Amino acid sequence: MSEVDELIADLERGHAGTPWHGPSRAVVLADVSAEEAAWAPPGSVHSIWEIVLHMTAWTNEVARRLLGGVPDYPAAGDWPPVPTLATEAEWAHAMAALNDAHQDLIATLRGIKSVSLAELIGNISDGQLGTRVSHAAMVRGIAQHDAYHTGQIAILKKLFRNRLN
Repeated sequence: MSEVDELIADLERGHAGTPWHGPSRAVVLADVSAEEAAWAPPGSVHSIWEIVLHMTAWTNEVARRLLGGVPDYPAAGDWPPVPTLATEAEWAHAMAALNDAHQDLIATLRGIKSVSLAELIGNISDGQLGTRVSHAAMVRGIAQHDAYHTGQIAILKKLFRNRLN
């Protein structure tokens, strides 16, 4: 299996497969309603919806960088705003955008050569921006990023569903 194939397999497991760390993102999000997605506990905690938009934005940014884009924050922003009207249709749109971003990243990976995976991104090391790492490390990083946020979503679901108990 090539390195590209291994990266794709890791991304696919985390997105809708059977990752070793627990349920995939698709499983965790499958039964989330718009009301639940828009809810956030007191304090400065992001909602499920905000996390989904954040994951979508960064997945799109990783794909853009793999195609030679200059490293920057996502075009939609680091934490894009949730629509004012948090309807089921808007939530379905956010979920579809996340899936589309994932599929675009997989297609981008399939289109690049393994040799380019070793190339470094950017000229200056910036941990927050994810620069001066290889393309392969960046892809592994987005898989780790998504696993982290999927765990947050699972906790937020529990909090929402148990808040009245």
